[in-house]
Amino acid sequence: MTVTANAEVCVRTPIKSEQAVRNLLKSKENWIGEKLKSLLEIYSHRHVPGKTLRFRGEIYDVSQFPKLHKKLEKVQKDVNIEKYYHQFYREEATLTLPSRIEYYARKMQMHPSEIRFKKMRRRWGSCDSRGVVTFNTLMMQLSYEHIDYIIVHELAHLRHMNHSKDFHGLVRCYLSDEKRLRRELREIRPI
Repeated sequence: MTVTANAEVCVRTPIKSEQAVRNLLKSKENWIGEKLKSLLEIYSHRHVPGKTLRFRGEIYDVSQFPKLHKKLEKVQKDVNIEKYYHQFYREEATLTLPSRIEYYARKMQMHPSEIRFKKMRRRWGSCDSRGVVTFNTLMMQLSYEHIDYIIVHELAHLRHMNHSKDFHGLVRCYLSDEKRLRRELREIRPI
């Protein structure tokens, strides 16, 4: 059973009676209520293009970032607004992330052959077999806690190119709440 971002309750079951599904829903009523409440909380703090900025895990008024605000005031079309947001995130990523990546690379003793930053639609990062680690510039929307998780996750792929038990154990050595962070990131999508 899941609650979708559209606040729909989805039940996947083998063929059962309608009454069995109703009983299941009734027994999970509190859980469903909690999920709907958390969705409401997420959407009440929604990013509004041109007015707000999702940055380091919080929603800010764009006016708090004068350089970006000035650019957005001049632009009318949403397409251009998106371009300026991405430019802002890219600049912030290239300024902020290298020191955090270096910190964890030294701590984990895992050094990528190359580090890249680019906008990705569906993932927060990637690591290829040549040791090239790529980070999504949109991760600047996330809290530092989630950013650190992504960094450690991708660096761990330098040793384990899979999501095995050993891989997750390695990540957990550096971030004890790895399971919670992984679960939370599954629910957050780049915007």
